[in-house]
Amino acid sequence: MKKPNHGEVIEDAELMLIPLPLMDKWMMQHRSWYEFVIETYRSRFEEVLEVIDNIAFRAMDERLEFYLKRHQEACGCNEIKLSHQEIASELNTSREVISRLLKKMEQRGLLKLHRNQIEVLK
Repeated sequence: MKKPNHGEVIEDAELMLIPLPLMDKWMMQHRSWYEFVIETYRSRFEEVLEVIDNIAFRAMDERLEFYLKRHQEACGCNEIKLSHQEIASELNTSREVISRLLKKMEQRGLLKLHRNQIEVLK
């Protein structure tokens, strides 16, 4: 049985579901709603392309830096509360590879490692 797709919420959020017939009606009647929907789709599509580019064409150290930057932007903070294993699972690699790369980044002064937390310095 296929596992359903799911999102992970980093902070409290409210979700609003809009029935498809109402979406269609609003898109026809309200230009601002139409533009909002199209802009949202465009933005998400660009994000998908960026992720695909990173997976297909970048080395793991670049992918890790991109991943940490995305998490930093998502939370609006410099502390990323993830274990090395969680990062490795999301990037489809081993914990050892992530630990080694994070240690190198720490030596370069880009971040500071703590237990289940990474403090981004630059």
